[in-house]
Amino acid sequence: MLDRVKFFRRRQFVLGPEFIDYEGWHRVNLFDNFMLTLHPDLPLTIVEHLDNKAILLGYAIDPHQPELTDERILQRFVANAITIDAVTDGLKTLTGRFVLIIRCPEATWLFHDACALRQVNYCFDSKGTLWCASQAETLAERFGFSFDDDVLSYRNMPAYQDSTEEFWLINDRTPYLEIKYLLANHYLDLTQGQVVRFWPHANCIEELSMKDAIRQCSPVIQNGIKIAAQRFDLKMGITAGSDSRRSLAAAKDVVDNIYFFTHTPRSGDIDINIPSRLLPQLGIAHHKLDIETMSDEFRELYKCSATWARERRGHVAHTALVNFGTEATVLNSNLSEIHQCWYWLPESKINGEGLALATRLNHPFAINEFQKWIDGARSACESAKINILTLFDYELRSRWAAAAFYEYDIAHETFNPYNNRLLSCLELSVNERYRNGQRLDLIIDQIKY
Repeated sequence: MLDRVKFFRRRQFVLGPEFIDYEGWHRVNLFDNFMLTLHPDLPLTIVEHLDNKAILLGYAIDPHQPELTDERILQRFVANAITIDAVTDGLKTLTGRFVLIIRCPEATWLFHDACALRQVNYCFDSKGTLWCASQAETLAERFGFSFDDDVLSYRNMPAYQDSTEEFWLINDRTPYLEIKYLLANHYLDLTQGQVVRFWPHANCIEELSMKDAIRQCSPVIQNGIKIAAQRFDLKMGITAGSDSRRSLAAAKDVVDNIYFFTHTPRSGDIDINIPSRLLPQLGIAHHKLDIETMSDEFRELYKCSATWARERRGHVAHTALVNFGTEATVLNSNLSEIHQCWYWLPESKINGEGLALATRLNHPFAINEFQKWIDGARSACESAKINILTLFDYELRSRWAAAAFYEYDIAHETFNPYNNRLLSCLELSVNERYRNGQRLDLIIDQIKY
């Protein structure tokens, strides 16, 4: 029998002018019109200094200062005069999965981690008051919102007819017209109810040789994993892919503190065969986990965890719960390649239609939302001299990873060592010809076991 308090929308939160009546959830009156209702397994850290206040939902790691706890990291934000630039500078070095709320006499802002893996959805009630929540469905239930017909049409397009396992939403859209998603690289002004892009910006990317970039990237990834292995009961998935093998190399100093596993693959043997041969050669135990089908009770709670929660990820989450218990953290390497250039379009075709064709999502909803995103991102990319197609993968495709992490939250916390804005800047500093999606130079050479 599953504990329904523990597994109902586990590790989620709601922020608004009233508390939500969820059994067993904590209630914290943050300030003014902002009441926080949060699941007991979502860490909460609050630090105040004079009139400044910082609230962290989730966890943060500074790879350059391993000794810093969440509380000490927050102290850096409130110790001095608070400005947007000071906050974004402080965020730059942080790895983790978190929502950060900063309050000072002049304003109140909400940020999240570099790739928005602790996602935030928001809407306004009939009085124009702002609400935020981990998932859109929580807000939709509160206010009686229905699915948006345009989103439903997109979800039912031919590309998703055989399977919605790889379904992902575009730009700031959610299944509900009234609810928006806070994209990576944006903050939410809680006082004004406005979303503001803060990255990329002019001079945020310098030019580095591959050698210099590798020298600076390596400690960000390695130290992040070391800290996570010390702080958490860390498990790490390992397959034949270059992303997990890169993480394996970065974890070489703490492999004794990590449990390495591979799920039963959907097809073929390569994802089992390669790690089962590789890890013993390195003196590391390899564990093969057969996928456990969800029980009816687990499925019911899983489906509540995320709108349109995907079937296979439910089986994966159930497998993790059966094998790891309830308090594990899983190292996920999905974002290790987001700074490569996977898409190419001539300048004249970098528009909604071009992106829809490049992603094989040629649907009116996709075309319209891609164009909106381009219109909002183009000037920032031009100022920062970043290929907008690379930012597209960073900012929009990362929603696919964030959705998976929320689906897994019912079973375990997730840590991703590549979710770090400094790392993004360093990788983007390398000439684009070395970051072409068909080349593995930067991935393979960055860290060697």
